Amino acid sequence: MNINKIINEIKSGSSVNEQECFVTVEEALRLPMFGGYEILGGKNGLTNKCKHMTILETPEGISWLKGGEFLVTAGYALYGKEDLKQNMIADAYNKGVSAIAIKDMRYFGDISDKLISDSNKYKIPIIRIPYNVTYSEMISNFYYILFYRRNEHILNLNNIYKSLLKLSFEDKEIDEIIHSLSNLTNSNVFLFDNRLELISRSIINIEWYNKVAEQYPFNKSGGSASAEFETFCVNKKFKDSYISIYPIIKRNNKTAFIYVVNENKIDALIQSAIDYGVSIISSKIEKDKLEKFNQPKYKTTMVDIMLNNKDLPLDFYLNFERDIGWDKDGEVVGLCVKTEAVSEKSQDDFSSTVHKVLMESIGHENYLSTEKANDIFVFMKMEPGDFIQDVIAGIYDRLMAYKTKFMVSVGVSKPYESLHDIENLYNESYLAVLFSSFDVVHYSSLDTIRLLYPLKNDDEIVKYFNKTIKKLELYDIKHETNLVDTLEAYFRYNLNNKLTASKLFIHIETLRYRLNRIQEITGFSPNETEGIFALQMGLKLMKLIRLK
Repeated sequence: MNINKIINEIKSGSSVNEQECFVTVEEALRLPMFGGYEILGGKNGLTNKCKHMTILETPEGISWLKGGEFLVTAGYALYGKEDLKQNMIADAYNKGVSAIAIKDMRYFGDISDKLISDSNKYKIPIIRIPYNVTYSEMISNFYYILFYRRNEHILNLNNIYKSLLKLSFEDKEIDEIIHSLSNLTNSNVFLFDNRLELISRSIINIEWYNKVAEQYPFNKSGGSASAEFETFCVNKKFKDSYISIYPIIKRNNKTAFIYVVNENKIDALIQSAIDYGVSIISSKIEKDKLEKFNQPKYKTTMVDIMLNNKDLPLDFYLNFERDIGWDKDGEVVGLCVKTEAVSEKSQDDFSSTVHKVLMESIGHENYLSTEKANDIFVFMKMEPGDFIQDVIAGIYDRLMAYKTKFMVSVGVSKPYESLHDIENLYNESYLAVLFSSFDVVHYSSLDTIRLLYPLKNDDEIVKYFNKTIKKLELYDIKHETNLVDTLEAYFRYNLNNKLTASKLFIHIETLRYRLNRIQEITGFSPNETEGIFALQMGLKLMKLIRLK
């Protein structure tokens, strides 16, 4: 077998996929001069990596080794030194030697059972090779193959760089870059934002993914991320898969994370490709300033201008809609999304999650938003033929995937022709959400509130509020209590004392005491039909009166 044939076999074999600058013991033994070799022990080490071929003919030679050597010896330096011979395998193991080849019929003498036992123990093949092997030819052929592999590695890396660089120059979207990086590295690749919310992913092997699918952050119901899944690491073993994590850092802050999942450890070539891919994604994020992941500031500013200025000319709205591509047929719908943490442990800002869901559902170019307190106001462009109820239901279902962290209520306005009616979109969605109990409520279905809204400044409405909830507010201010919040929670959880107490993190007897105080202060019982109606209406009127 000649060298070119060996290289052709390497090209077609699985070993080429490893793409690192080494030759396995098994590949080295295929060199022509090793014909007739015999493996005496350590067969489990045939895949050991050989980075050097070294001739060992001095007693202290093993102490000079760096690791990764394929040692060849005629045994001249060990002649008559049985103690050195017997400890040779253990000493070689400590130096990271990959294999030991001993010339037959030379100076080494017998290869003892202890040496063979040690070679099996340490997984270092011990091989008997023909006595007439020429050192110069052996070394020349070994490095010929090694240099081929090194050149092949460089060429493949260069091809990967060219592919990724092309993506960068063509200003491809993040999804395309992630998909290309995944294919080029034969890896499952995920991009998360700084809250570990999924931005993009490319799964090429579902079996590798399934092994980590239940782990946070791949599965949001899996709990909070541990520190080990938020810091840089390469080839972290996890349930028969390997996870590598690459934080993207801007101005000393982690802005995103790239997760790579493989069945086997990533090698030097893949590592280089991923490093380059991370730099391209980092530059892309910096260039876009996360436009795909967050509402651009100028859009939010324009929304606030429209909401706070009632005398803007019609051309202002028309020009803005043209700028953002909303000048086509369709209608605009307003949403008010209200979130509430399910426990003290999940007291997070859920705004980024809501925006992520909106982008996944309708695309970032199809909505505008602004926020007030814990409410997110969304204005969506609906194309002709879109069924509003279905679109909203889809958004709500996606939000419910996070129900282990927060509950969500959604109020929906009537559809309008343009943003010229943004005040109505805002007010109607807010009014609708007041009647939502962690579900979707459409303003068009609320005949009662539609009747009350025009009367929000009426004196009788104000008097009704003053004799109910206003009394509780004044009491709360004077005594530093929270009876209004308690009453709202009591109604939100359907008059269920046990559930309300648990949500407020108070004892059930404390809740009963507060409900009794509410009755004493207002004269209305939260346990009787008339009192329940009066107090519920008072709470709605409180928010109605203060609506801006």
